[in-house]
Amino acid sequence: MGPIGALVLAGGQGRRFGRDKRVAEMPSGQTLLEATLGKIIPAFEETLVVLRPGDDALAGILAQKFTTLTITIAKNAALGMGHSLAHGATMIHHWQGAAICLGDMPFHESSTLSTLRHGFRTASQPYPIIKPCHNGRAGHPVLFHRHYFTAMQALTGDEGARTLLKAHAAAVQEIDVGDLGVLQDVDEPSDLSELF
Repeated sequence: MGPIGALVLAGGQGRRFGRDKRVAEMPSGQTLLEATLGKIIPAFEETLVVLRPGDDALAGILAQKFTTLTITIAKNAALGMGHSLAHGATMIHHWQGAAICLGDMPFHESSTLSTLRHGFRTASQPYPIIKPCHNGRAGHPVLFHRHYFTAMQALTGDEGARTLLKAHAAAVQEIDVGDLGVLQDVDEPSDLSELF
């Protein structure tokens, strides 16, 4: 049985934010992406972050701060999240499962990520998809069995993994969590202050 890893999508343009939100500073002094990775990396056996072309400087900073992190550049990241996910999926064939994480969601509780991993390991489905929900609303990250990695590699556009969730609805197991962080992302600068 292979590792359960985190595939972090951080190659988007974030146009609504007005500038590169990945390097926007949090109250903690960390950047948004650093804060997100700081939550994710300890919770998973391996972490792969997908960046976009031109991110060489950012990749160097992340490699220094997170020595266990694997970094890759999706050449077609500008075409949409599906392209970044497809690129990342080509590099995780040895994983048993992948939590698809967004680079602008640093608000998860560590216990939530542990709950999702436990749900994956103990799922009754042979090829589970584990999705967190908070007060009836679906959140992130969603954890996919390796069975779906080939289909991930064919994704395009900006749909991300929603296509897979629809196509394999019977395999989806929802886990209710009390963690509002599974719903909280950063789209605009005001989100940084409102979420603290």
